[in-house]
Amino acid sequence: MKQTDFIAELEFLTTEKSGRKSPAHSGYRPHIEFDNYPEYSTSGQQTYIGQEIAELGTTVKAEIAILGTEYFANRLYKNMDFKFCEGSRIIGFGKIIEIVNPNLELESTTNPKAINLNLYPADIIKRLESDYGKNSGEAKRKIQELIKSNKEFRSHRIVRALIFSGNKDINHLKKMIELTQTDWRDLLMNAECEYPEKRVRDFNNEFGNEKI
Repeated sequence: MKQTDFIAELEFLTTEKSGRKSPAHSGYRPHIEFDNYPEYSTSGQQTYIGQEIAELGTTVKAEIAILGTEYFANRLYKNMDFKFCEGSRIIGFGKIIEIVNPNLELESTTNPKAINLNLYPADIIKRLESDYGKNSGEAKRKIQELIKSNKEFRSHRIVRALIFSGNKDINHLKKMIELTQTDWRDLLMNAECEYPEKRVRDFNNEFGNEKI
């Protein structure tokens, strides 16, 4: 059995509110979607604390073991909300009350909003989805990994410059991410300036207002 990753408080919905038709037994493994991380879902085995059955409409405490922990490294934190589902149907809601796996815990000095692209200004998400269409999910994950990897990249200006420089092409966006990792100043030069090094855009401003 996989080791526990965190302990959570779980609220099970009643059947009338789209919940299960029968109680859940310890070992139940619905999929989990963490608050503000819709692009990352995983399976989470629930082991109930002090009981074997979770009745519908009740709240229980449980040890949770998730799959794909590498995707959630340094992202989870106490009081983080999530929902657990069967397919598209929401079975209940949860809140993390203790992180057990230290590899998953967000550093105490890091603001959760700084490493979550979904919480960046709306113009960024709108432009990303517009420019990259069916590849917007992959584009979002790649940028998400970048901003999580280094606090230097947690800048609205850098993210806007990345989206712009990717030129609506997922493969070119990946090259721009590599450029950023080498030297983010080269990315800004590429995005904000035109030959000969004349600055014509300022991505501190929202998309639509970036021209100087």
